[in-house]
Amino acid sequence: MFRRTTIITTSFRRSISTTTTINNANNKNSWKYFLSVATTCAGLYVGWKAWQWRQFNDTRLSPDRFAPLELIAKEQLTHDAYRLRLKGQVQQGEAFSTLSCLYIKDDNIQVMRSYTPINDPFHDGHVDLIIKRYQQGSISKMLARTQLHEKVFVRGPIEEYPYEPNSKSEIGMIAGGTGITPMYQLIKSVLNNPNDKTPQMWLIYCNKTQEDILLRTELDELAEKHKDRFQILYVLDHPPSTTGWQGGSGYVSREMIEKMMKKKDDAFVFVCGPDAMLNHVSGQRARDFTQGSVTGILGQMGFTSNQVWKLE
Repeated sequence: MFRRTTIITTSFRRSISTTTTINNANNKNSWKYFLSVATTCAGLYVGWKAWQWRQFNDTRLSPDRFAPLELIAKEQLTHDAYRLRLKGQVQQGEAFSTLSCLYIKDDNIQVMRSYTPINDPFHDGHVDLIIKRYQQGSISKMLARTQLHEKVFVRGPIEEYPYEPNSKSEIGMIAGGTGITPMYQLIKSVLNNPNDKTPQMWLIYCNKTQEDILLRTELDELAEKHKDRFQILYVLDHPPSTTGWQGGSGYVSREMIEKMMKKKDDAFVFVCGPDAMLNHVSGQRARDFTQGSVTGILGQMGFTSNQVWKLE
């Protein structure tokens, strides 16, 4: 009887010992699990804070995200056009490709629109934009009412056309309104690059009135400095009533283009402007945002899709 009791007692002790060992193991596993979860949460929090910092503090331009740039200067050029300067960073070793644009978004309605800077943001450390306030343009109205030191969210650069120096014998440009900005970017890039020997460039620039001509001083200076390579024809819907206006009037015509163009077979023409102008000159882009066919005046003149590029 005493022997049996001893066996039972021993078994009971072993059972308690086994249970204690299992509980200890479970406790250790629980701590490991807790530490694993805590480490993961801490990592996620740090990552989220880093993302949050980039969202609101990292002013380096990138095509992969919107950078918060501060509006540091604002100048009204005409009754509906403004020149804005957004503070960024000098990005040494990076090239801002010719004919590249930036996208600006309006968080309130989740809409974005492309704008072409008129300077080299990577070299200068800031972005210079010219914007025109349109009644139906949500982004342009947002930018027009943006106050100094407020943030504007910018993504880019996004290349619109892969321009290569010396790749064209003759470059033609037909622009309307703020469609001048990519043309100005291209003109400066070609004429200020000693390694780009493009022999001929011409610009037909359309506006409503003489007061609406944007960047006129800068364009005239380039035309004066490079008379042998670059010519401009200004076209106005409402030319000044006084005599002496040397530009064109009304709509762009075949005769205007032929007057500016040296040799059709060698010419490559960029077009940028309001929808009505695009319809008249070259036809709009296709609905899938490809270039679409060449119609309008250029199509009637025999220009092919290999000779025309419609910029945003």
